[in-house]
Amino acid sequence: MCGIAGLIHKHRPIREDELLAMTNAIQHRGPDGTGIWFESQHRCGLGHRRLSIIDLTGGAQPMSDLSGRIELVFNGEIYNYRDLKKELLQFGYSFATQSDSEVIIYAYKQWGKDCVKHLRGMFAFAIADEDKQELFVARDHFGIKPMYYYEDPECFAFGSEIQAIRALPSFELEVDWSAIDQYLCLQYVPHPLTAFKGLKKLPPGHTLSVTYAGKVGLPQPYWHFNFAPEYGRSEADWLEELDVTLRNSVEAHLVADVPFGAFLSGGIDSSLVVSYMAQIMGQPVKTFSIGFKEEKYNETAYAQQVAQKWGTEHHVEIVEPQGLDILPKLVQHYGEPFADSSALPTWYVSQLARRHVTMALTGDGGDELFAGYTRYARFAAQQQLWPLDANKIKALIYPLAHAMDPYKYPSNAALWAGKSLRNLLEYMRIVPFALRQKLWLPAYQEHLQSIPPLFSKVYAAAKDLPLTNLFQQVDIQTYLPLDILTKVDVASMMHSLEVRPPIIDVKVAELAARIPASFNLAKVGGKYEGKILLKKLLNRHFDHNFVYRPKRGFAVPLEFWFGKGGNQQNYLKEKLLSQDSKLKGIFDQKVIEKMLRYPHFSYSIWSFLVLEEWLRQNQ
Repeated sequence: MCGIAGLIHKHRPIREDELLAMTNAIQHRGPDGTGIWFESQHRCGLGHRRLSIIDLTGGAQPMSDLSGRIELVFNGEIYNYRDLKKELLQFGYSFATQSDSEVIIYAYKQWGKDCVKHLRGMFAFAIADEDKQELFVARDHFGIKPMYYYEDPECFAFGSEIQAIRALPSFELEVDWSAIDQYLCLQYVPHPLTAFKGLKKLPPGHTLSVTYAGKVGLPQPYWHFNFAPEYGRSEADWLEELDVTLRNSVEAHLVADVPFGAFLSGGIDSSLVVSYMAQIMGQPVKTFSIGFKEEKYNETAYAQQVAQKWGTEHHVEIVEPQGLDILPKLVQHYGEPFADSSALPTWYVSQLARRHVTMALTGDGGDELFAGYTRYARFAAQQQLWPLDANKIKALIYPLAHAMDPYKYPSNAALWAGKSLRNLLEYMRIVPFALRQKLWLPAYQEHLQSIPPLFSKVYAAAKDLPLTNLFQQVDIQTYLPLDILTKVDVASMMHSLEVRPPIIDVKVAELAARIPASFNLAKVGGKYEGKILLKKLLNRHFDHNFVYRPKRGFAVPLEFWFGKGGNQQNYLKEKLLSQDSKLKGIFDQKVIEKMLRYPHFSYSIWSFLVLEEWLRQNQ
């Protein structure tokens, strides 16, 4: 696990100080070592910061092949590198190290740009090919590891974080307000956009080629997740195959030459990962949990049950409103507005874990691959015409409620109306379109978009899937890489902690794609439950009440912190409504002031708080 950066100058040689500035900006990603490389004429340069996990002495980068014609910088881990190494040895290649990095080099020499199709892991890497006079950039299947790139008339640059590219003197800060509108809708900026013009995200499962002369190609897809259910098998068959596949994935993710542990929220996914770890390892698992004083958001008691069951070495911390003090740090490292408030507890659990380990496993991905989000169950229930339950009645009268009080009921969408893209988006949006229309001042109204283009594209390709699979497909291509994985990567790497998600594994995903949705989302006790197969696996170790309790998620109690009587009201007014607020002149502060009166707008307010801080840092 590392931080990488690179630069191509179109009209002059690269200076060493430029590349050093880029790598130094991401030192936190790799405190164990640094290295830079230039091709002979200094047209192309690579930089690397190393966090040593595998082959502590032999894995330094940039790394070259024996001929010196191929140079690599790599961020991530390749879990099948030992099998690939055996295969490559049969082709006649020889290896100088025990690292997974070197395997990528010879995989590239053997299969060229198709090398990515042979890799199982999380990765973002760049290969400088001296013979082709070309830079080849790649990102893993799901987007676990980040890759940003930037082009202007003078240069092409890439990096693991926006900070690396911002270190270039030529980088111009020009805000993309259309991207900001999409951020307000989704709480993140969807790829390929970023909050800056000219700066892009390489989408998951894509590669990019750039000549040494600076000619940038179009991103090319090499893998696409798609549901293709297989019918005719029993639940017992699927359970058995899933059990074996998850166990093998967890075991593959435990390869490391450093101390490691696991994030343990007490939810289904992390509890299942820790259960497999405990059965595989010959020593107690180190587990780490974060909780809150507000009982509605606190799952530490469930995490404690898992820890006691498996005899883990368990560590717990409680986050209080003063945790907002780290907001400037978070904004700086995410590089663009990012408003998933669970970045706060993720930062704290990463800090806690790093005191004891260098690598940790998480349960991320279970909700997307196995239909765990509450919205899947709600939407499935709403499609049934009978019985007419409270949710359907609420949906029917919602337009009237919106007309009476648009701030308390901020959307007039009838969620029961079917699986249209607009209705799908209603389950995901943070600041509704109708409210954004009121918020943006006239000079910025042109940037409003009712539906983010990425969602239109993903939905169009998946609209013929069954209802639940449609939801999952959209989440896997949007929310998972752009929110969940981004959140964990940045918050953990701020502490030089590697985090691995064994559920988001190619082998697990290929299996999940084949399982009919009815095995994951079904009625239990008269109501829809998601993640049925995962819950049945966990039910082998924990009782029914533990497994089938209401889902909470890894949320922050903003409604208590920001609501009436909360101790952050003055803080919010000072940041968002003062004369020196950066939002003034962009948004109608009177609308924000009204939003502050309603606790259910807490997460919308958080998005404005993050944006305010980002604008202050990027003015």
